[in-house]
Amino acid sequence: MRPTRPADPAVAAAYRAAGHWRDRTIGEHLAWCVREFGDRVAFVDGDRRVTFAELDAEIGRMAGFLVQRGVRPGDVVSFQLPNVLASVVTFYATIRIGAVTNPIVPIYRGHELRHILGQARTKVAVVPASFRGFDYAGLYRRLRPELPDLDTVVLVGAADAGEGEWLWDEIGAAAGSAGGEPPAPALAPADPDDVALLLYTSGTTAAPKGALHTHNTLLFQAHLIADWARLDERDTALNVSPVTHATGILNGLLMPMVTGATVVLQAIWDAREALALIERERVTYMMIATPFLRGLVAELDASGADVSSLRRIGCGGADIPVALMREATERLCPGVIRVYGATEGFTVSSSTRWDPPAKRVATEGRWLPSYEGLIVDESGRPLPAGAVGELHWSGAGMFQGFLDPSLNDDAFTPEGRYRSGDLGRLDEDGYLTITGRLKDVINRSGEKISAYEVEQLLAEHPAVREVAVVAQPDPVTGERACAWVALQPGASLTLDEIADFLITREVAKQKIPEDLAIVDDLPKNAAGKVQKTILRERSRERVADRGQPAETTTPASR
Repeated sequence: MRPTRPADPAVAAAYRAAGHWRDRTIGEHLAWCVREFGDRVAFVDGDRRVTFAELDAEIGRMAGFLVQRGVRPGDVVSFQLPNVLASVVTFYATIRIGAVTNPIVPIYRGHELRHILGQARTKVAVVPASFRGFDYAGLYRRLRPELPDLDTVVLVGAADAGEGEWLWDEIGAAAGSAGGEPPAPALAPADPDDVALLLYTSGTTAAPKGALHTHNTLLFQAHLIADWARLDERDTALNVSPVTHATGILNGLLMPMVTGATVVLQAIWDAREALALIERERVTYMMIATPFLRGLVAELDASGADVSSLRRIGCGGADIPVALMREATERLCPGVIRVYGATEGFTVSSSTRWDPPAKRVATEGRWLPSYEGLIVDESGRPLPAGAVGELHWSGAGMFQGFLDPSLNDDAFTPEGRYRSGDLGRLDEDGYLTITGRLKDVINRSGEKISAYEVEQLLAEHPAVREVAVVAQPDPVTGERACAWVALQPGASLTLDEIADFLITREVAKQKIPEDLAIVDDLPKNAAGKVQKTILRERSRERVADRGQPAETTTPASR
């Protein structure tokens, strides 16, 4: 698969001349790690400790299996797994044979999966039999008749398999590895400008959009983060971010293959357990979202954990209160740093330990190497320092278009910058502060939820006459969805009924509104458009009037 919007030749040549694009493949970096650090522990998954050499053998067996199942260069292999070794093996086995890896966050259900698996034309999917009480095997059995390209489903943790399904534990035998070695796939080597990763956005429009990253863009980002955090084979990272999300892919999957560092995987977030892992494994580095940082700080005293090994923590993905940054820097690790990035470019700007304290704790720092950007007004004209506008940026780690090429014209400026949809300002020293979003989304613990998508689904409820979904402040998740509903005459509606309605439509639980406001009519402007700025303010007032968000049944508990 080739990018749908490859870099301008002059820009690509500049990236190569500067050493940003090294024209190597991800497979070459894995081979380097095996040669240099074969006996070192690559990943810790619960009680399992796997060396780079052992990992390479498991990747080879999976690669052989994929080839036997008919996967060829450019085909898509999806995996919807938590932070477990099977995710690592699937990711690298897919890339080894020149196919495209497509991580899917575990929270997605049938509504999102029909779109993603169908558009990607996924040939093989690797999923847990069940996870956190949800029956993934049953879900994929229901979906397969609607997905003619999905030939094979691999079940992790299952005891038996149905037609077209394979058990993860049997893959070695399926690959014909009587002596433990898989058949060598006779496939052409990958080109560094080939697409290696298809990663769907969190759905900032009506449906998630598939962003395409090449070997060059991914490896640039991995080297960038390694240089930024000064990581090498002596480091140990704790990865709590999903390896199906940009942060987890970068820090949990790619980073170790450019450094030789060890990665400790945590499948289910638990702050107390994370602190125990930091102490036991002498963790030196983490890249996490705001809720994780808040949890670590909150549990630190009660856990009694020794976290003195930590020297660098990057935090981003959601709004970070200045007070939390200061507390984390003082109590958890002096190297707590803010970062800014997106699915379309994993790490775009960052502060450093050497920045003035006010800049370090309150801004997203300055552009990282190769990145440049502008703050522009509604007409695309650059704004002066201090003015708030939309952020446009470009760099060597920027994605190379969407799988649906019709989306590219709106996504990029004529100069090749990405229209981020984020609102921000740059001060006179070049420090970036994100102030909001143009896109109508709810940022729940770093996951972007499309308000439009939820509104379209809720509009189908027979009790709903009009509906608008907006972000509401939440001290734990940053934001959560509040549904403002005008009812049909004589109808009634509760929050639990909304949740039940959306669950029947197989919507990811995190998208289910966590507050409900019933009104006679939604506020509108002269053109008849709902005035969401008014509803957002009213949602903030609802929280302020209560003193805290309403005690409701949250999606995570359903």
